[in-house]
Amino acid sequence: MASILSGIRQTALGTATAADTSAVRTLNDRRLFEPTPLDDELDDALQTYVSSETRPRRDVPTAPEYMGRVYGYERLNQLVTGGQWRGLALAAESTILETPADQEHKLMKCWTYRTLALLQQQGCGTLAVTELDRLERATGYANVARRAVVELGRSPTAVWPFELRLLRAQAPGVAAGDWAESIARLSALQRGCSRVLSRPSGGDASEEERITLNERRVFRLSLMIATCAANLGDSSVAVQTLDQLLPADSSDDESDVRLLSAAARLYLQLGGIAAAERLFLRVENIAPKDDKLVLMNQAFYAVATAKWDVARDLFARVFADHPDRIAAGNNAAVCELYLGSPQAMLNGLQQLMVASPTAAGTAEELVFNYCTGLDLHYDAMKLREAKIKKMIEVGMWAGDGFDMRSFKIHQ
Repeated sequence: MASILSGIRQTALGTATAADTSAVRTLNDRRLFEPTPLDDELDDALQTYVSSETRPRRDVPTAPEYMGRVYGYERLNQLVTGGQWRGLALAAESTILETPADQEHKLMKCWTYRTLALLQQQGCGTLAVTELDRLERATGYANVARRAVVELGRSPTAVWPFELRLLRAQAPGVAAGDWAESIARLSALQRGCSRVLSRPSGGDASEEERITLNERRVFRLSLMIATCAANLGDSSVAVQTLDQLLPADSSDDESDVRLLSAAARLYLQLGGIAAAERLFLRVENIAPKDDKLVLMNQAFYAVATAKWDVARDLFARVFADHPDRIAAGNNAAVCELYLGSPQAMLNGLQQLMVASPTAAGTAEELVFNYCTGLDLHYDAMKLREAKIKKMIEVGMWAGDGFDMRSFKIHQ
């Protein structure tokens, strides 16, 4: 999702070309859509580097097979799970176009799927931003002037799901590296959640659930704001955001250990080792000592303090007890590199990918680490062959939008 493709992209036949949206009144107006790109960078690379005899077969969606139908949430979620972002974009568009305009709740959920698909597919972030801008005007999302509301013939009452508002906030950073705009939008969302928390509580069960939900949203949004600040290169703002969220004297035993761990790991990325240690200790006071989250935290702290043998053993312990924790196996293998054994890293990563081709074998970070090991192990000719072989293996299982930079193949 981080890289942006350039050049001419193939588009789906039959999808509407965007036109003037000044008179759009409904959420299912086809003028809200941009044409859906159907090419994929991994497909293109396989066409370039691999002969037709050995090239893996990959599904390439077409507009005719998707359009004109209504898809249920189960099918849309299947496309998400399979990383079939092109198919999801088409299925969501088709469902929106075929759903009656008065079913606003369903339409807005489908717009969430559509936006997610475009942001995940390489090079389509700007399309997501464009469509969201049109959807804002159609729904009166922002501070719409009274004159504009009257002209639209509707009040700004269409409710955007929180997940869609979150995607809208992330879109500028993902699409164009505009992390400052993403911070502004995330901050506005955070203020909204904080206002909900400031309302008097009725004390019933549903009210308590609402409070808990918004507390977690405020925490999550703060982490996202800090991450955007780090992406922007402003580590001071990132640290300040975390410090305000997690003051040194706080010790709430009811804290969500996953959120605390996420904040601590972000501190590590920013160089705040002491602050990270403080949060890790808070997690250890809440969670069982042998909890995999506690062990992973200890391993990351060992990495930050260059204790590679300790980190390797902790990651390996987590992976041995939880084979589905691919990140732990990947990290254990990478520690071998820092311990001076690139061959051990390659062997460990290859074993992971063979054992779990659909998960480990298509994980971009893992493939990148593997190709880094190849760079250290092979000469130029054998290196290219080894990377293309790995590309073929990935192409058998990977979904859409795989980041080709993971292979480290230079033209």
